[in-house]
Amino acid sequence: MRVCRSETIRDVVVVAWATLPTALVSAQVAPSSAAAPRPEITACHLVPAAELHAGGGVRLGGLSDLFMIGSNADGIVTWTLTDRGPNGAIGKGSTKQRTLLAPDFAPALVRLRIPVGGEAGEARIETVVPMTGRSGKSMTGRPNGVGRDEPIIDAASGEPLPADHNGIDPEGLVVLPDGSFWVSEEYRPSLLRISAEGRVSERHVPAGMSLPRADAQVIDDLPAVYGNRRDNRGFEGLALSPDATRLSVLLQSPLDHPQKGAATQTGNVRLLVVDAGSGRPVAEHVYRLGDPADPAWASVGAAPDDGKLCGLAALADGALLVLEQADGSLARLYRVDPTAATDTLPRTLAADAEPLETIADLRAVGIEPLPKVLVADLAPLLPRIRSDIGLPPGTAVKLEGLAVLDERRVLFVNDNDFGVMADPHGPPPRSCLWVVTLPAVLTGGEPSQSSDTLDK
Repeated sequence: MRVCRSETIRDVVVVAWATLPTALVSAQVAPSSAAAPRPEITACHLVPAAELHAGGGVRLGGLSDLFMIGSNADGIVTWTLTDRGPNGAIGKGSTKQRTLLAPDFAPALVRLRIPVGGEAGEARIETVVPMTGRSGKSMTGRPNGVGRDEPIIDAASGEPLPADHNGIDPEGLVVLPDGSFWVSEEYRPSLLRISAEGRVSERHVPAGMSLPRADAQVIDDLPAVYGNRRDNRGFEGLALSPDATRLSVLLQSPLDHPQKGAATQTGNVRLLVVDAGSGRPVAEHVYRLGDPADPAWASVGAAPDDGKLCGLAALADGALLVLEQADGSLARLYRVDPTAATDTLPRTLAADAEPLETIADLRAVGIEPLPKVLVADLAPLLPRIRSDIGLPPGTAVKLEGLAVLDERRVLFVNDNDFGVMADPHGPPPRSCLWVVTLPAVLTGGEPSQSSDTLDK
C-alpha cells in the first residue's frame, strides 16, 4: 500500500515574502469519450504538522486551497492557506452547534516546496505568513456576529464566543505578480486584499453589510444577495485570470432563499467575476451542480445530495477547472468556459428579479449556464486518498485545494480539520498534497519559471 509518511517534522520559519510572478497554465481539455476519464495519483507528499507561530499551540492543518508558483529541479513551489482553525461540534440534529478549540488562532498563508519526481516525500514549509489587520494585530477565526453568522461555542468553556469584526474563515487564495494576495472567505462572504506581509487592507462584503470595528477598510460593493449564503457555505474557490486583471470567486453551494429546497434541487451556484485592481464585481455566471449528461440536468436540475464546489483554477485560454464533490464517493473535475455563459450580474442587481437559485430551466429565461466538460472522475482515487490521510474506509474526503502543475498534471490538497477526530485515541488525519496525472492532455504547456525566481 502506498501511503504518505513522514520521518521528521521541520520547524516553521517565518520569513519575508519575496515577490514572485504568477505561473499561469495554458490548457484546453481534449474531447471527452463515452467512458469516464480515469486519472492516476503519481505522487503523495505529507505536509508536516509543524507548530504554527501565533497559533496558540495549533499545528499546521486545515489547508483550504493551492496556488501554483512554478517548478524547477529543486522542487514545486505552491502557496496554501489555513482556514479559521480547529473546530468541532456539540449536540445533534437541530441542537448541534459548532465549537472552536483555539478561538484566538490566526489564519495563515503558507508557502510549500515539494520534491520533483518519486511517489512519496515530504513538503518543505518555506514561509508562514499570519494574516493581520492594518494595525498588525492578528485576525482570528471567530464569526463577525452579523448577517447569518451562527454562534460558535468556546470548546473549553462551553459558552458562546464573543463576535470579532476581524474574524475570517479563509478558503481560497491567489498571488498577484507583485507578491500580494487576494483571499476569499466564508463568513460574510468576503474578498480580502492582503499585502505580501499578510496585512489585510481591504475587505469587500455584500452591499448593506457593516463591520465598524474592522481593522481594515470595509467596502460593501458585492451584490447584496451574497449575504444569503448558507451556514458555513460562503466563498470557496478563487482563481486569477491569465493577465492577472480579474478574479473568479465561487460559492461553495447555492444561496438560501425563502423557497426552501428549491435551491438545492436546481443546484444553481453563483460564480462572481471581480476586477483584481479595484475589487468591484464585473460579471456573474451560474454553475449548475450535477452531471450534465443527466437528461434532467438542463431543464430541471440534477444536483447531487449536498453537492459542494471545493476548488477552482484558471487556465490561460480563459477557461476554469472546478472541483465538484458530494458526501460519499462523488468527486469530479470539470472544465467550464465563462465566455459561453450568460452574464447574470445585471439581473442580480435588479431589485425585482427572480433569484437564480430557484430557476429550474435556466435557458427558458435566457440564461446559459457555464458549460461543463468532464476532465476526470476522481472517485476511483478516493480509497487511496483516504489511506494516505489515515481515514477509515467510506469516510468523507475533504479535497479543498486545486492547482494546475503542467499540461498533464494537477495538484490537490486536503483539509484534515487540524487533525481533530471524534476518537481521541486514534492517529490524527494527515494533510497531504497529491500530484495527479490526468487521462487527457491539457494542451499548451506551462510558461517556464527560472530557478532564480523560485529560489527567492
